[in-house]
Amino acid sequence: MRRGIGLAAASAVALLLAAPVLATEGGSGHYLLGSRDALSGIVPPEGVYASADMVLLNANVDALSIGGVVLANADTEVLITKLNFTKTFHGPILGGRPMITITQPVVTGSLSFDSVILGAQRRVKDDQTGLGDTTITFGLGWDKGANHFAFATSFFLPLGYYQPAAIDIPGRQLSALSFGKNRLGVTPVISYTHLPKSGFELSGAAGISFSARNQATDYQTAPEFHFEGAALQHFGPQFALGAAGYAYQQLGEDSGGGADQLKAATGAQSLKARVFGIGPVATYSTKLGGASLSLKAKYTHEFEARRRFSGDAFQLSAALGF
Repeated sequence: MRRGIGLAAASAVALLLAAPVLATEGGSGHYLLGSRDALSGIVPPEGVYASADMVLLNANVDALSIGGVVLANADTEVLITKLNFTKTFHGPILGGRPMITITQPVVTGSLSFDSVILGAQRRVKDDQTGLGDTTITFGLGWDKGANHFAFATSFFLPLGYYQPAAIDIPGRQLSALSFGKNRLGVTPVISYTHLPKSGFELSGAAGISFSARNQATDYQTAPEFHFEGAALQHFGPQFALGAAGYAYQQLGEDSGGGADQLKAATGAQSLKARVFGIGPVATYSTKLGGASLSLKAKYTHEFEARRRFSGDAFQLSAALGF
């Protein structure tokens, strides 16, 4: 059971990717809300873990700033396929179990929006496939009976596909969709899991995302606070069922010329965003040959969104532990 729990925890730690946010430039942030749910406070036992996540996002927003332009009535559908590699080490650091995760997403996205090109208003659709930004996460985990604690810091490297918005005059087409952020990002997170012998788990994680300025568009995204929680009942060592959710609040105002452009185009006095999300989650752990296999399925519905994309997310994850 410990190996299966560790494997699920490795998969949860690895799930760090962009979530749609209006006040974050490009309609998405570095950190995927809801990326920590079941077993978020557990760093897995010493070993090597490989996982793949598929996340389908559907969302819409009245307006957003992306690639240096402001788009209206935007709808997006994004399929993210993430490849994650985690190594947990034996030697303790500060009394904790160290780990490192490297994540590389491959993204297929569609963005539809209203635009005026050469004096004509049109509904424009931009489809792209490319790499997202590479993420490196360093973490430490501590265990004390039924209580588990973890501290992790993720660094988002601007290596993914990115280009400023561009208009193809002959084709009357506006290209605006990118999967990289063209800026560095860092997210420290503190997580906790209480898992007694009864199998009723309570987990929570709190973090703040910081972003560097996008020099290409002169847009500085303000810090973003997020709290994620989960409650699940474990039915033996294999199956668990429960609910997971999150709360998000941007802590300050975006700044720079890009933010000023968005305010002017929309008439907004503030770009500070917030949102809540909740939905069911199920996990299953078993053996596959000599390896441990962990599976997860989750659905999240967002509500009470202000100044940001609001929609639904479907996730399927599989992780192997060696």
